[in-house]
Amino acid sequence: MDKKHMLKKPKQKRSRERVQLILDATRSVLRQDGIKALSTNSIAASANIPVSSIYQYFPDKEAVLIALYEDYLKEIRNIFEAIDTQENRELPWREFVTLILKELVAAETQDNIDAELNTALGLYPKLMEVDRCHEEWMVERMTDSFMNAGSAWPRAKLKRLFHYLYANNATFWSYRSRHNSPKKEAFEWYLVSSLAVVGQCFE
Repeated sequence: MDKKHMLKKPKQKRSRERVQLILDATRSVLRQDGIKALSTNSIAASANIPVSSIYQYFPDKEAVLIALYEDYLKEIRNIFEAIDTQENRELPWREFVTLILKELVAAETQDNIDAELNTALGLYPKLMEVDRCHEEWMVERMTDSFMNAGSAWPRAKLKRLFHYLYANNATFWSYRSRHNSPKKEAFEWYLVSSLAVVGQCFE
């Protein structure tokens, strides 16, 4: 977790546990009531702590949301690193890409707050900055991975491809949140469109 937006770093075990409680409560509010209901008061109520406890670590709800989003994206990166092995890169490219997308989307949607986070990106500019840093990390890692997997495309073109696919992922989020579409159906369409684009760099 990046501590720049926090008022003090949770060094002691009790402090780390309190910060985690605050983040878990924020997830709960997003899951049950959505981003519009998020406030320091609603977080405190969900965590069953006084609101002053939140202000010991975070200046406002945006800082709490940033910390939550950073943890969320860190989990996504950890999952990608676990998948991006030499053994998996030797799979046929369709199997490799399908494996990556299935695992990442499962992680993104596992606690049903992805739609609320997608909405939050349009409301909080600092949250969008965190997302852009994550995008750059993913693009660099995916480019490295696909070059190692045998793509003959130059690095610059592969990076453009993965920036496009990152935007395609955001569209998948937006479509699900705006139209409440069945998750399985939406993912099938997302997978088909992504495979069609990625296939160009291997054929």
